[in-house]
This record gives sequence, structure tokens and C-alpha cells, in this order.
Amino acid sequence: MKKITCSLMLSFILLTMLGVGSALGLERGAILYHSSKGNDIYGRLPQLILPESIGQIAFREMKSGHVGLYIGTTNGNHRIIHAVMPIVEETDSNNFIPQEDLDTGCQYIGAKVPVNFSDTTAWPVEMKDQLILLAKEQVGAKYDFQFLHQKGPYADGFTCVGLIEYLFENVGYDITPNGYYKDGIGGFTYTQVYNSELTLWRDWSGLNTFSASVEYSKFEHPVANILNMGTLHDGDRYMFFPYTQYVQASTMAVTTDIPVSGGSGTSILDSGVGGCFIATAAYGSYLHPHVRTFSILRDRYLLMSTPGRTFVKMYYQYSPPIADFISRHDGLKAAVRIALLPLLGLSILILWGGPVPTAAMTALFLLLPVFLFLRKRMKHQEI
Repeated sequence: MKKITCSLMLSFILLTMLGVGSALGLERGAILYHSSKGNDIYGRLPQLILPESIGQIAFREMKSGHVGLYIGTTNGNHRIIHAVMPIVEETDSNNFIPQEDLDTGCQYIGAKVPVNFSDTTAWPVEMKDQLILLAKEQVGAKYDFQFLHQKGPYADGFTCVGLIEYLFENVGYDITPNGYYKDGIGGFTYTQVYNSELTLWRDWSGLNTFSASVEYSKFEHPVANILNMGTLHDGDRYMFFPYTQYVQASTMAVTTDIPVSGGSGTSILDSGVGGCFIATAAYGSYLHPHVRTFSILRDRYLLMSTPGRTFVKMYYQYSPPIADFISRHDGLKAAVRIALLPLLGLSILILWGGPVPTAAMTALFLLLPVFLFLRKRMKHQEI
């Protein structure tokens, strides 16, 4: 009898250590958070600064952090759904913080669930199933890179935090109260002085706010109206920041026991397509803002069409030797950087305005000299 008892106790200890049959483990529906470059996240003081230059804007260097939803395991792999450029995607959990983001100082903040998530009356299994199913239905939705809608629905696009808020709201749980914060009680404010090519290197003051109580925080930026950035409300521009959702008392922290970092990145590139070799050689690093601009353009447009994918494959087949030669000559690197400037400008225009408006603007720009020449010639003939 003593031997049987000892065996049962030993088995229980081993099973507990292995986590078999225990209640431990991150539950599907948990919300994951990480910071941005340099471990900054907008709203966690003193970080209340928005991008200032064109390069920062093009790369979304807002240091706003990131949010994803853990949806459980598939074939033994832990899976998440999150909104990243250019679409909402489902991927392995270790892609929540790709290696390239880790290299810039991004850090995992933690996981949270609704405070009543363990209450089977408030959160029956069917409701959690509905949450995960709804999340899967959003896969493929576009990323709202202008922050116009932020919370979708599918046709309008999502930001990372907007997607999570949308999912929980649609199963009946409101994480963050709706509202627009301008200043005063319930948040923080900071006056940012912009001085870059966007302001013609003149001081331009804008008020940035962070709301700890409601969804949307007011911000002011030199090109917000020109580029139609942010949700427009009563004449002001607003943005929903991940850290606002993170600090809500409607959720509670839970232990993370799944891999959440070190992955390869977005699933769009899982086919093995490499980096922008020539641009990387010219600028010295694949983390350079201009290289990231070309990468985003590739991911958002080129990889979404058959001709684009064909071009990318040919580029990656023939460009590495050229890039290697460029990387060994400083003068050539400088020349290539200059040569890439028109393509960089065009890429930024496409990312912010779309390919059709950019093509129209480019056509008008190219045809304008012809029009002026013909007009001058007609006037000369009339004389």
C-alpha cells in the first residue's frame, strides 16, 4: 500500500512539473503586449513623442508598442492573430516580436485577460470560441496605416490595438471605455516642437496627449491634415494607443508560458524571400529607415500581385552580387544612395497616398513640362 501511495505521489509531482492536467498555461483569448524600439511605448512616461521626419513616418516609428491575441495551439504550435503592415495575419506566437525588432530593443511587456475571464458564467466556452472565430475572420483585413478607422470593421482596416478592441467589443466585453481625450484629468499632455523637412526646418508646436481612461488621445502633427492621419472628431485628430488599453482595470495580468519572441516576422515572407540587398548595402543596415520603406512597399504592394512577386524573385536572384560589390566601395554606396532618392520619394508617396493617386500625380508632373512647352509654342505662333 505504501508503495502504491508513493508511486501515486511521484506521478502527481511529475505531472505537475510537466504541466500535464494542470490549470496552468496561457489561455486562448489572452492579449499580448510589447514595447517598441529602445523599449519605449507611447504613454509610458516620458514617452509622448511622435515621429518628426518623413523617414520616421514612413516606417511607422511611433514607438507606440504592439498588441496581439493568443488563439491557442494548432498542430502543437502556439498561434496568435495581430494587425501588422500590411494586413491582419495569423502566425506562430514567437513571431509576435521578430528578431529584427528584438535587435532594436523591443521588449515583451506581458499578457492580460479580462478580470472575469475565469468566470464560466460571464465567459462560457462558447463565448471564447466566438472570440477566436471572429479573430480568424479578420485575417487578411488591411492594416489601417493612416489610423482613420483603427477599430475596423474588415473593409476599413485595423490598427493592432483597434483589432483587439473590436474583437472583445463584438463578443460583449468592452476593455477600454469609448471616448476622446483632449487634455486635463485622466491622462497626460506634452507639447512637441517639430523642426524637420516637414516644417521647412522651422519650429512647429503640437500638443500630444495620452489617455489612461478612454480610447482616443488627441495629437497634433505638421502633416496630419495633409496626409489625413488619425480619426477625425470635432475638428481634431485622435489615435488609440496600445498602452491605453494595457492600463485598463478591466483586464488583469497573467503568466506567459509560450514563446513570444525571436521569430522570423510576418508570415507573408515565410516563402523565403530575402531582404532589400542593394538598399541594405547602400545604407549599411537592413534596419535603416529608408531600407524599411522599401521593405514595406514590397510587402504591401509587390508581394500582393503575380507580376510583383515575379519581379521580387528576379531581384533576389540577381541582386546579391551587385549588393556585395557596392558594400565594398564607400564612394559607390554614396552614389547609390543618391540614385535611390527618387525611388524613395515615390515609395513614400505610394505608401501614404496609394498607387493610383501617386501614378496620377507622377503623370501630371511628367506631362507639365510638355504642356508648358506646347503652350509657349502656340503663343509664339500666334505672334
